[in-house]
Amino acid sequence: MKVKVGLVKCNTYDSEELDKALEKAMRLSGGIDVKGKSLLLKPNILQDTDPAKAISTHPEFVRSVIKFMKKEGAAEIHVGDSPGSHKPDFSGRKSGIRQVTEETGANWIDFTKGSTIIRTETGKRTKKFTVTSIIEKVDMVISLPKMKTHQFMLYTGAVKNLFGLIPGYTKSTYHIAYLTRNNFGEMLLDLLEAVKPAYSIMDAVIGMEGPGPGNGYPRPVKLILASPNAVALDTIASTIIGYDPKLIPTNYFALKRNLGLKLFSDISVEGLSVNDVKIDDFKLIKSRNSLSIIFDYLHLRVFERLQQKRKPKPYFIEEKCIKCGECIKICASNANWFEEGPNGKFVAVDYNKCIRCYCCHEVCPVDAIEIRK
Repeated sequence: MKVKVGLVKCNTYDSEELDKALEKAMRLSGGIDVKGKSLLLKPNILQDTDPAKAISTHPEFVRSVIKFMKKEGAAEIHVGDSPGSHKPDFSGRKSGIRQVTEETGANWIDFTKGSTIIRTETGKRTKKFTVTSIIEKVDMVISLPKMKTHQFMLYTGAVKNLFGLIPGYTKSTYHIAYLTRNNFGEMLLDLLEAVKPAYSIMDAVIGMEGPGPGNGYPRPVKLILASPNAVALDTIASTIIGYDPKLIPTNYFALKRNLGLKLFSDISVEGLSVNDVKIDDFKLIKSRNSLSIIFDYLHLRVFERLQQKRKPKPYFIEEKCIKCGECIKICASNANWFEEGPNGKFVAVDYNKCIRCYCCHEVCPVDAIEIRK
């Protein structure tokens, strides 16, 4: 049976165009029955910052989704996220999403105010996750990712967006447990199975290319994608920006596990043609060589550490650094710390401890970290 992905043109975040395009994408992908249901909308708020930076799902996109779900008869709509660097003053206001939530009568949820355990008996890497407790109180979870590159996972979309359901700095411990891209990708698929999102709707009006997910560059893509299957959506989105979808671990291993798909050819794209909208010059993260793929696939711990040493490193640009300490707080391997130098304190790094998860790069608010050999 074919899995549908709605693929629709949307040039701007103007409400009239956005509302029409989003509804069309939803109808083309099969639609969703939310009448009388309680929903959790999970946007990507990697950093609570200006929407123009394309770091987070655009607030007008979130507004359009809320309006659509209300029109379809949703009884209750909750909105929230938990960035990797979830500070006590995180509010979602700088991203504009908190204001949209309040203006539309939806409920803003602080993911750190309560937690619960969810399970999947078929998990390959882990069978339980500690997530925000709102998940117990809703009938459906809907993923609202931003189309972006990702320094560690190459690409981030509907599946990776669910990682934000895990509150705060707890997320960084998963990078210690699952060092390689493949292992981490399989863990994300375990989370997908535990959460069972009802739908995924991607903001690809303006995406991010280059050193994403936090320090890349806005790139107009002018698309909206929607699907009841998160992996199908990610397969099409990653193909559009120029990846071989098999190189994205969550795509590849989802087929092995038959998570609603056995073959990429099981996906039916409705609306625009992928070939007509494919971008040839999207700035991508360089993918792995064949030797590291073999080692990664074997899941051998000794090779995991060797592979980490071969990866590019995070380098700290002292002139840009504002000494906020977020890169130190989020580092689960304790590889970063402040040291005193001739010009005052600076961030020091122990590259023998560094696992190349690039969480520090993700949370840096001033682009003071570069990933390079």
